[in-house]
Amino acid sequence: MTDPRPGRLLFHREGESAWNMAVDQAIAESVSANAPSGSAPTYTLRFYTWAAPTLSLGYFQSSADASPRFDIAERVRRSTGGGAILHHHELTYSLTVPSSAGEHGARTDLYRRVHAAIINALHRHGIDARPYYLNKTPAAKTLAASDDPFLCFQRRTDEDLIVSGYKVLGSAQRRFKRSILQHGSLLLRASEYASELPGLVDLTPISLDPETLWKRISEEFAALSGIAFESDVLTATEWTRADEIVASRFGRSEWWTRR
Repeated sequence: MTDPRPGRLLFHREGESAWNMAVDQAIAESVSANAPSGSAPTYTLRFYTWAAPTLSLGYFQSSADASPRFDIAERVRRSTGGGAILHHHELTYSLTVPSSAGEHGARTDLYRRVHAAIINALHRHGIDARPYYLNKTPAAKTLAASDDPFLCFQRRTDEDLIVSGYKVLGSAQRRFKRSILQHGSLLLRASEYASELPGLVDLTPISLDPETLWKRISEEFAALSGIAFESDVLTATEWTRADEIVASRFGRSEWWTRR
């Protein structure tokens, strides 16, 4: 029997919007740079929350489409696609894994493995979550084929997780030269700025806090992936690079208005 592969496990509480996005990118760049030598742990799994309500646009969305009702929130543009997300009462995760140079396309296996871990973690608390592709109806297919709503959690893709008919988890990926970043949002309860989007606390009689959830999810993902995760912190290089990325990209108004 081979030894489990090493992995890093990080948790950052109440990060600023630009910093949250910059850290994901800094980790992806670090994993990419170290992938050829094998000097970095294979997987980096990070969980985080937000310091203030934040509207994040998908990479390809127009900033002109943002409703004035979100003007009270912080704002940032993600490096991944998809619809806008109102990050507030949620647990966000990112998973970064090395890849071979020249690979293309989405890694569906990563979506399904992470989402399976989240399904198993929720099941441990008596919450029935299922992938959207198992919940499709003719009406749902018609909705999915229509114009995409502005907010991500009003859209549906096959791998999204559904509880009581509502989307509670969505994820997206971005490729770097030798790594893949996948991150996603798990809604815990509705935000007063987007009350039409209920979370787990609204849909079930169960109250879950971010710390309990990320520990459960990391345990389930370790069991499914064979990764031996160890609690860790950012390296000095990753800290420095994240600050640079905030200044050059996510913290700049030009990045928000680029589309």
